[in-house]
Amino acid sequence: MVLCTLSALGTACSPVTGSTSSHGGAVVPTSTSASPTTTTLPPQPPVLPVSWAPCGGTLQCGTVAVPLNYADPGGTSIQIAVARQPALDPAQRLGSLVINPGGPGDSGIDDLSAELRVLTPGLLDRFDIVSFDPRGVQRSSPVECSSPSSGPSASATTPTQLPDPAPTTAAGAAALVAGERTYAAACQRLSGSILPYLSTENTARDLDRIRQALGDAQLTFIGHSYGTLLGATYAQLYPTHVRAMVLDGALDPAEDTDQMAVDQAKSFEANLDAFFTWCASNSTCPWRPVGDPTTALLTLIDRSRTTSIPVAGGPGAGPGALYFALVAGLGASSDWPTLGRALAQAAAGNGSAVVAMSNTYAAGGSSNAGDAERAIDCLDHPVLPDPSAFPALAARAATQAPVFGPLLIWTWVGCSVWPVPASRTPAPTTALGAPPILVTGTLHDPVTPYPWAVALAGELSRGELVTWDGDSHVAYYYSPCIRAIDQAYLIDGTVPAAGTVCDD
Repeated sequence: MVLCTLSALGTACSPVTGSTSSHGGAVVPTSTSASPTTTTLPPQPPVLPVSWAPCGGTLQCGTVAVPLNYADPGGTSIQIAVARQPALDPAQRLGSLVINPGGPGDSGIDDLSAELRVLTPGLLDRFDIVSFDPRGVQRSSPVECSSPSSGPSASATTPTQLPDPAPTTAAGAAALVAGERTYAAACQRLSGSILPYLSTENTARDLDRIRQALGDAQLTFIGHSYGTLLGATYAQLYPTHVRAMVLDGALDPAEDTDQMAVDQAKSFEANLDAFFTWCASNSTCPWRPVGDPTTALLTLIDRSRTTSIPVAGGPGAGPGALYFALVAGLGASSDWPTLGRALAQAAAGNGSAVVAMSNTYAAGGSSNAGDAERAIDCLDHPVLPDPSAFPALAARAATQAPVFGPLLIWTWVGCSVWPVPASRTPAPTTALGAPPILVTGTLHDPVTPYPWAVALAGELSRGELVTWDGDSHVAYYYSPCIRAIDQAYLIDGTVPAAGTVCDD
């Protein structure tokens, strides 16, 4: 949620070059998880090689069988869907490069074509490029929940039917919590048999079976955004199984959920201020409020709570649509002009552009991104099981981030009424025994704050921090310098000099 979270709004953790891809990135994207609990598991069933079949263009698809419950390996098994593009230079092939695009809840298979467009020629030549739908996502035993008027599956095309995602009144809070209870009950009714087993730790165990099914002695991996949590969890469980690992747009597994939400809110707020400064000095930006821009924005959101902003031929734009548009527009500075036009039109009484941004943001990730995100996040990130605590938490967050603080705190209220308790305890990830792991942080990343990357690199026994002086989420998508560093590391094991900063 945190990293890619915004359960009530959706996620946005995996931007594609030049734009923000709705669910891969979340906002609050997100979530942060801690080192998995060490448990002794019974012997697991053997892993069979993937049986590949063509599935469009240059791609091949298959499945890998995994236990639903690793503590009961003889019980129910599920199939994890995988896809690959074979190495373009088979004679120089090094193995498989597995990628997770973020989320949680994103389909790696749907995202694979976007990854292939940005990966360097050297990586495409030397590796089979592999991705997968994690357990609970789209093609891999998907979580299915009904779509009440609240919760992550609620339609972004009907914002006036959504409870306020950052309520300012007791009635608004009650409506939001009631909707979350209804949503949680529907998830339990429709998917209760799999909900306890969708943690990132279990997905990391699946990843090791995928490695074996691919025929690789060790794992070569890139994780974006939430994928950094998956990668760190894998390295903690299987440090000697790691060949090379890039964690870009990193989460700090040691941070608790409340602090994670506040950190992310402050990061979004900083990018919002940068957007305000850009807009005020750029004649092409039509949003020119009188007085303080933060006050003007909050006033616009507050007005939409009582009277939605009209949209021709459809429901108006309420606070949910405005927040979605803000998250979409702040994910990358290249989207600031679109956000400026949308806010200007909304202030003038036309919510069409805001709703268009909101709908685009909410549409991606996977066919069940919102449901899967909620199920995974609530297992990974402990919260107080008391919705009545959230108004005070939101009020405190507002003192540090007036626009995004309350929103990102309330994002987690659904986990306070979730039917399955969290199974992860935040703690540092050390991955003792692993080779050097490359951690990439972006100085002005709005979704995964730069200090998270610094923290993760410091926690890892052999973490190597690389910095991109940019303002978009996931540096690999935007920085040729970062891509060159990653290629040298993934192919040859070359670790960049300490303190390396890319400023392209």
